[in-house]
Parts: sequence; structure tokens; C-alpha cells
Amino acid sequence: MCGICGKVSFGRPVERELVRKMNARLVHRGPDEEGFHVSADGRAGLGIRRLKIIDLETGSQPISNETGDVTVVLNGEIYNYIELREDLGKRGHVFSTKSDTEVLVHAYESSGPDFARGLNGMFAFALWDRTKKLLVLGRDRMGIKPLYARRTAEGISFASEIKALLADPDCPREIDPIALDDYFSLLYVPGPRSVFRGIEKLEPGHLWICDAATGQVEVRSFWERPMPAAGNGGAGGRSWEDVSAELDGLFRDALKLQLRSDVPNGLFLSSGLDSAAIACYASAASSARVKSFTVHFRDESYSERDGARLIARACGTEHEEILLEPDVRDLIERTTDFFDEPFADTSAIPTWLLCEFARRKITVALSGEGGDELFAGYPTYLATRWAGRYRKVPRWARALVARGAGALPVSWERVSWDYKLKQFVYGAEYPPERSHFAWKEIFSEGEKRSLYSPDFLAARDGHDGFESFRAAFARAGGGTDLERLLFVDQNTYLLDQFLVKSDRMSMAHSLEVRVPILDHRIVEAAARVPERYKLRGFTTKWTLRKLLEGRIPDSILSAPKKGFSPPVPNWIAGVLRPFFEEVLSGDSVRKAGFLDPAHVRRLLDEHLAKKRDNHRRLWAVMNFILWKRKWAP
Repeated sequence: MCGICGKVSFGRPVERELVRKMNARLVHRGPDEEGFHVSADGRAGLGIRRLKIIDLETGSQPISNETGDVTVVLNGEIYNYIELREDLGKRGHVFSTKSDTEVLVHAYESSGPDFARGLNGMFAFALWDRTKKLLVLGRDRMGIKPLYARRTAEGISFASEIKALLADPDCPREIDPIALDDYFSLLYVPGPRSVFRGIEKLEPGHLWICDAATGQVEVRSFWERPMPAAGNGGAGGRSWEDVSAELDGLFRDALKLQLRSDVPNGLFLSSGLDSAAIACYASAASSARVKSFTVHFRDESYSERDGARLIARACGTEHEEILLEPDVRDLIERTTDFFDEPFADTSAIPTWLLCEFARRKITVALSGEGGDELFAGYPTYLATRWAGRYRKVPRWARALVARGAGALPVSWERVSWDYKLKQFVYGAEYPPERSHFAWKEIFSEGEKRSLYSPDFLAARDGHDGFESFRAAFARAGGGTDLERLLFVDQNTYLLDQFLVKSDRMSMAHSLEVRVPILDHRIVEAAARVPERYKLRGFTTKWTLRKLLEGRIPDSILSAPKKGFSPPVPNWIAGVLRPFFEEVLSGDSVRKAGFLDPAHVRRLLDEHLAKKRDNHRRLWAVMNFILWKRKWAP
């Protein structure tokens, strides 16, 4: 795992000192060493901060081919590098290291930019071809590793994180009001936008091929997520025996590849099916006892300790736990250093502590992201299915249900039934696409009119926070409602919230996190699994439950989904109350701009009086204000 950065100029030479300054912003991503390459003609400058995982002795970057014509920097891991290396060696390519990075320059020599199609991994790379004056930027198929870029008439600059781009004095810090509006809808900024005008996120599975001689940039896809197939949920098609055999083989091979490292590794373990699957297959693939790590809370409604212990015992892992009793205020402020866009997923706090704890023992961790979005693990998929039937109920009866739901007392337990019912009643009034978005929505379009200042309302120019989801649904094409929802969540929620959180919080501690369920072969196979094996009656994620039968305890297989959230509602009303009173004060909100101080105060008062659970809204406002102070004062 590393941090990469650089610049290619269409005019004046790239200064080595600029690349050095950009690289210095990424030291947390690669504390072990740094490297630079500035071409003789000054056209290109590449920087790398390296975390040593593969080939500790000779794998320094940047790495060039035999002639020095092609140079590359890589963030991430190429899991099938051994197989690629053997194939390239048979074609006459000579290697000077044992690293996965060197495979890229020789694969490029052999196949040009299309070499990316043969990579199995999580990666973001920048490759400079000095002969053709080409810069090739690439990002892995699922967007596990980040890559930001800024293109102007003068050139292209790129980096693993926005903070490195901001080290360039030519890079402005102008906030994009559309991106910020999306943040208040979703808690994150959906790609390809970033919060700053002119800075883009490379889309997953895409290349930017930049011709420094002409200034032209070609954006090219090298992989497309499998589209939902019409009729996939029908009664015919594949047998469960066929499906389970394919998935079992792919899980085994993915874990075998992703356990490759020259440093200690382990896994994150919750009480859920995704991490249970990783623990099960990792233990089977590893010759040594696998280490596992869990974070838990004193509030039992939030804790996953007991379930994680059962899984660890069943899989034979060497298990350790950490009780989350942090100085929460300190952690919130520290995480702001690593999210250089507004980001308000509350599970970033326990993820930070889990990564910090695990890093004392290991350098590589396996995590279970992706299972819910591939195999239908969220109860919201059930809600969307039943919403269609609910809309057939007479309007007057639905109005009575809505009033009854609104009158329920507020509970601060983890995703309580009152919250679920209120969200269902609200979202069910919309068509399926918008109904699904309603479960993710933090501030509705109506609420924003009270939250935003008049200037910000005007600047967003009528933008609807649903737009990123609407675009994803448009790309989803045919297929059943469920398959389309899974496709959309992979392209939005998973991509820009969960994978961002995992990357930033792990890299804050120089810990590499790998996500075996998002091996692209498993993603492709999951798209071929008939719907009846994903959502079966009221059972979510039936595929993994059935696949793991007999391998983990039945109590885990039958347990409802918990998630990974800390007790934030109670924190805001308790230990964090002075902090929120300070950050959300009238003066603080006015200084940040964009928001109406009086409405923010009403949100806090409602929550403290337990009239409404506003914890996600308050967390969003608080994180925006802290981000604004740090990154766009």
C-alpha cells in the first residue's frame, strides 16, 4: 500500500520540489520510504510514499523497465503478480525485482494500456512512457483504491488524496456547491465529482491516457460492472449446487491470492456473515493460525463481541478484542486530518480504533466489505420489495399509519424499530428508485430549504441529491428491481462511502486493508447468482448463509444484520454534548457559511429533548464545519 502523486506538464517543466511537497502530504500512506522520478525533459514528475508489503528489499518505487523508457508508481497490490510475472518471463521480459509493481511496466510493454485488463488487484497507478510522451492513470475495477486528478490547459496532476493536489499553489480551493449538496444528502461526495471544483475522481475500471505532446486526454474503460440480467430472478436457470461450487472455488482462490504478503497479516471480525466468510476461507487457506480483531462497545445493543467470539472459535483464529471507550472528541478531530472531503459515516470512529489496534500486530488486514451489496444483505432490500404492496393500500389508511409511526417514542438503540418504520413509511410513498434512495437520504430536499443559507440555496441551482442515484439506475438497465438496487449500491454507497472510510482510516495507521469479497471474479459471479438465492422470503443474504452452513454456528447464520455503528445518539446527548454545543454554536455555523445557524440549533435541541433522532444530521453538520475549518478556511 502506498500513496502516489505527480504531474505532467503540457508547457513549463515540472519542478521536482513541487512533487516532493505533494508527496510529503502522503507520508501516512507510506512511512517506509519515498521515491521520485522527474523526466529529463521535465515533462513528467512522479512521486511515491511506500508501505512495504511485497519484496521488502528490492521493491522500491518508482520502477522502470530495462531501458528506462517506461516508469510506474503503484498504490495497492496486484494479487496475481506471480502468475503475470511467469507469463511475461516466458515472453522474454527480464525482471530486476520480485515486486508486484514491476509487472506493470513489462505488461505495458507487451500490451500497451490494455494490460490493465489482466490485473487482479486493488490498485491505482501512474505510468509514464517517455518515448510516446504518454501518462497512463488507472484505477481498479471496484474503486477500492482512490485516485484524484486535476486537468487544465497546462497539464495533469494526480494523487491518492486531495491533500497532495492542494500542495500545488496553482490548485484553487473553490467548493463545488453541487458536490456539497450531495454530501448533505448522503454523508459523502459521490464521484466523479469531488468537493473542490476542477478535481475529479477517476472512475473505477477506467484509464486516463494523457498525451503530453498534444494535451489530449482519453478516458477509457477496461472493465464494466456486470449489468443486471433481465429474468435473473426467474424460476429457471442455475441450480444451487452449481452456484455454490463456483462461489466456493472463487472464495478459496481469492483468499489464497490475498494472503500473499511478506509481512504479518490478519482480519477484521464482526458478528456478521461477511467477515465470517473471510475468517472461514482465510483459515482454510493459511498454513498458520490467522489473527482476528474485533472492536466492541459497553452498550450491548451495539456490541458484536459475543458473535465475533463464536466465529473466531469456529474458525480457529487467534482472536483479540478492544473495548471502545475513546476520547471521542479527540478522535473526531484527528479523523478530519484524513478525510479531505466532507465525510460523516459514524463508523469511521470504531474503524479508526480497530485499525490502530490491529496495526500493533499486523501490516495487512482482510475485511468483509462488499457482501451486502453483492448478495443482498441490507433489510432495505426487503423494504423496497414490500413498499410496492404498501402503496396499494388506500391513501387514507397510509396516512393513519404515517401518523402512528410519527407518534412513536424515539429510541436510541442501534437502528431501532421506530426508526425503521418511520423510514419505511416515508420512502414507500415514492417509486422504487426514489424509495431506495430515501433509506440513504440524510437531509431531504424539503429539509435543505430550511438548513441552507439563501446564498447556498441559489448556488446549488435546484440540484436534487437523488441525481447520483438516478444516474446509477440509468446505467443499471434491465433486470429485476433487486438486481438493479444491488448494482446501484455497488456504484454509490459501497464505492464512495464504505471503501473511502476503509481506505482513509486504515491508511491513517499505515495499515493495508484488503477486501477479498470484491475480487472482480466474485463480483462477476455474484451478478450471475439468481435472485432467489440472494433474497429468500424474509431472509437477506441467503447465498452466504447457505454457503457457510456447517462451517460457522447456526446462531450467526440466523442472526439479523447489525452494522458497525457506535452509540452516537447517546454520545451527542452525553459525553459529546459540550463539543456539539461549541461546534454547532451560532458563531461557528455563521463562520463556516452555507448553513442557517437557527435551523442547526433546532436540530440539536430536538435531539437533546429526544423529540427526534437527529444524530446523523448533526454528525453531518459537525463534520462539515470541522472539514471547512481544516481544508477550506
